[in-house]
Formats: sequence, C-alpha cells, structure tokens
Amino acid sequence: MIRQTLKHMLWAPVLLVANPAYAHAPVPGLKGFYVGLLHPFSTPPQALMLLGLGLLIGSFATSKGLLFLVSFCTLSLLGVFTGSTAWALDSALLVMAITTCTLAALIPGRALPLGVLLSAVSGYLIGVMSIPDPGPLSDRLFTITGALFGANIGLLYLWGARNLIPARFAYAWVPLAFRITAAWLGAIALLMLALSAAGDRVS
Repeated sequence: MIRQTLKHMLWAPVLLVANPAYAHAPVPGLKGFYVGLLHPFSTPPQALMLLGLGLLIGSFATSKGLLFLVSFCTLSLLGVFTGSTAWALDSALLVMAITTCTLAALIPGRALPLGVLLSAVSGYLIGVMSIPDPGPLSDRLFTITGALFGANIGLLYLWGARNLIPARFAYAWVPLAFRITAAWLGAIALLMLALSAAGDRVS
C-alpha cells in the first residue's frame, strides 16, 4: 500500500511546475508562493544538502521515515522564526551535505539518532534560508509558505523515490548505485566548500 501511494505521489512535482499554473495568480502575492516553492532547490548548497538528506533518510526502513520528516519540518519552522537573513549559510549547508552524503555512502540505514539530528539541523538551515528579503508582510508570508512547502514536499519525494526504486528494481547493484551517488554528491559539496574557502582567503 505504501509503495503504491509513493508511486502515485511521484506525479505531483510535474503538476506543481506545470506552465499553466504560472499563467495567472488569482490571489495577490501568490506569485511569491511559486517563487518560494522552487527556492530550496535554487542554489547548489541547498540542493546538495536536500539530495544528501533524501539519500540518507531513504536508506532507513520506511517505518523510520516519519522521524526524519517530522524533525525536518519542525526545525524548518523554527529556523524561519529565529533565523536571520544576515547569516551566511552556504558553508553550513555544504558541511551538512558532506555529512549526510558520507553517512548515506558509508553506513546507510544505520546510526538512526545521528540521522535524525542531521535531519533536524538541515531543516533549521532550510528554514533560515527561506526567510525572504524585506517587503510587504503578505508577500513575505506567501514566499515563506512556498519555500517551506517546497522543501518539505521535495524531501518527501526524495525519500519516496529512494524507497520506491529499490522496491521496483530489485537488483543487487541498486543499493550500491545509491551509495556511489551519495559519495559523488558529497565529493561535489566538498569541492565547492574548498573553492569557497579558497576564494575567501584570496579576497
């Protein structure tokens, strides 16, 4: 039943980004919701962290997924209310991407408490990143709502895909392919972090 539900849920991202949805905004400020919806995947550090977290969460049993998703959602809300747009978070996002990818590559499905902690910290960082620039309150609320919705739904689908693919394609190499993918994403995040640190030293 869970597998069938996840399979149907995979169509939702296609519907969310369909062009007609952007043609008209029936509610003033709703365009900000669409902007926020894609924001969590709009920069490489955020995208790498969410991909790494999705691979990590999906390596655990399906019954454990709710722990990760609830911790991520709860801390993302906390990040919005307690964070600041003045914080420079790209390095922190890349560090989290490296950490989650390393766990997903080396010990998938293990160290549950650490995984939940990483999910919570990642959620907090995403929440802070979802704080929009100053502007009308209604527009900011639409953008924040869209960003949080996009981040949490995006993570849900990453988790679902990570669970669905091995169930659908029961080959011995599939889990290995996920571990290799996690290792490559972690290496990319590490390279970006090193280049960022080198650039800061030069400047």
